[in-house]
Amino acid sequence: MLRVLYSRYWPLLAKLAPLVIFVLYLAAVLLVGQNLNLANPYSRYALAWVVVQSSTLILLIGGLLANKWIGVRLADRRQLRADRIAEQMVGFALRYQPEAGLLRYAQRYPREFLKVWEGSLTTLKGSARERVLGLLPRAGLDQQLQAEVVGSDPGRAVWAISLLRELNQASSLESIERALQHPAETVRASACFALAAHGSDLQQEKVFALLPALPFWQRIVLFQQIHDSPALEKFLALTFRSADRTVVLAALEFVLSRQRIQPVGSVAELASSPDLEVRIKFFKALPLLATAEDPASLAATGLADADWRVRAMAARACGSLHLSSLTATLAAKLSISEQAAETGHIARALASLGGESLLRLRSFANSSNDMTRAVTVEVLERALLSPGGSR
Repeated sequence: MLRVLYSRYWPLLAKLAPLVIFVLYLAAVLLVGQNLNLANPYSRYALAWVVVQSSTLILLIGGLLANKWIGVRLADRRQLRADRIAEQMVGFALRYQPEAGLLRYAQRYPREFLKVWEGSLTTLKGSARERVLGLLPRAGLDQQLQAEVVGSDPGRAVWAISLLRELNQASSLESIERALQHPAETVRASACFALAAHGSDLQQEKVFALLPALPFWQRIVLFQQIHDSPALEKFLALTFRSADRTVVLAALEFVLSRQRIQPVGSVAELASSPDLEVRIKFFKALPLLATAEDPASLAATGLADADWRVRAMAARACGSLHLSSLTATLAAKLSISEQAAETGHIARALASLGGESLLRLRSFANSSNDMTRAVTVEVLERALLSPGGSR
């Protein structure tokens, strides 16, 4: 049924089916009406309508009951076969059962075998897991799954990708790569996740190129699948020099989501980007970027920005990177800040730097500006009450 539902002919069938059913129903009413012995034609065809309708309902109810009974019996048989396969799988994983029996089960009952095989991967570790992984290619089921990946059923395609990614074989990854062109969004997303985690450098580059076009939730999930690789470093180095703001923002989102130091090469152009959102996210991510430039010079550029949001993120970076050389600049910005958020970031940066920076911050506790004084006192209280706080 699912094959029909996801076939390319389904839209045509969906349009024709109601008309065909109505015609068949009307033909059945006419046929029954002609065989009823009633003189009044109205009574005859009214009775024929009731007879056909009642018969149809009885057949539908009978069919549903039969289908349920057959389905339960088949499910019981499948579960029994799965239990037998699981017993042999355990023996094979522990090296006291040969693989010949498992391969026969795989040929006769591939559905049950794949279900048990998938479940075993979540429990087995080490050499036992590697032994079980090797069963799939030897049984030839990897070829069947590769065909499912590009099939019309999105559910089967996603399931096949989740199994093939465990094999981490070139042929499996190539079939997953073809799924990047699948018409179903869920299949394309699953293929992206699999290639980001297990693909070659070239395949990862293809996935990285799709980042800006992906929905936000897919980008977040994808970021968690990406591992450090030459392809990743190359992607970030090229991206941060791109003129496309969406690409740059996607790369900055990636760095922020991972919360790990990332080598990115030269990024001085981002500190003075004409795009406000790029500048904000860049300085927010600056503590996580291993740049070719001096972080202090980049942060100084951010502190001199015309927008207070950029200055706030630059001040935050100063505190995270312990850029004590910018103490005087931070204090000067604190004295003229008019935004509570910016003032808070600057004050927290000075407090985290300690020493002379903390002394400068204390001088603002008597500021004539009510907002500056209130924020400063709050930050100082938290700094003094925190473990190891300066007194």
